[in-house]
Amino acid sequence: MRRIDHISDLHFCRVDKRATDALLARLNEDPADLVVVSGDLTMRARRHEYRAARDFLNGLTSPWLAVPGNHDITAYYPWERFLDPFGRWRGMVADETEPMFEDEEIQVIGLNTVSRGGLHLQWENGKIPRAGLLRLLRRLRRLEEGRFRIVVAHHPFLAPPEGPGTPTVKRGERALRDLARGGVRLVLSGHLHVGYHNTHLIRAEEGEALTVLQAGSATSTRLRGESNAYNRIVVEEGRARWMAHHWDGEAWL
Repeated sequence: MRRIDHISDLHFCRVDKRATDALLARLNEDPADLVVVSGDLTMRARRHEYRAARDFLNGLTSPWLAVPGNHDITAYYPWERFLDPFGRWRGMVADETEPMFEDEEIQVIGLNTVSRGGLHLQWENGKIPRAGLLRLLRRLRRLEEGRFRIVVAHHPFLAPPEGPGTPTVKRGERALRDLARGGVRLVLSGHLHVGYHNTHLIRAEEGEALTVLQAGSATSTRLRGESNAYNRIVVEEGRARWMAHHWDGEAWL
């Protein structure tokens, strides 16, 4: 059995300090085997925001894995955004934007869906680069089979069931088909500040479905009709189950 705490959209510089301090205490009271952070550690990729995010991560007793979100590359310095968009991330969070965690039961791989820009104006919705997806699929083929495979990205691959028109990451559904065939069973993401799960209808050859699990914002004050929340995931005997925990203003429930 493995336990994973899935947190997202921390947005340091725009956090509820009480919720943040209580979350760190909560995660450390009953430590998971891994804490997964699906992007937007900062609000504007400022250095002091990155320092605050890193202090939070350093305070965790569990190992952690994080991927960047669209707020983790600067909007203020165009030359940096386009020429070295993840320089601050690599300098202050981790060397990798697509990290990996593996043990005897699980394989967790990051996928960077952040777009530095393009001809369209909706950069914040992200995209799945062909090169990044091919690189991930090659990594999956090299891994030992028989372990529960999870992919972590920032942007949603599937819209909420109650909001089918919600923008999702570019090339998301196509990527899900490839991931399912590569043995991935769970995709963790954030971005929308709303928690939900959705099962992809295309099934892998062995008949297992792939589920997309979204996390709400763990600590940000930028809420969208839902309280701060995170997911506790349990992987056991080749299956995953999860429960969302919410901040009620006084404690995590």
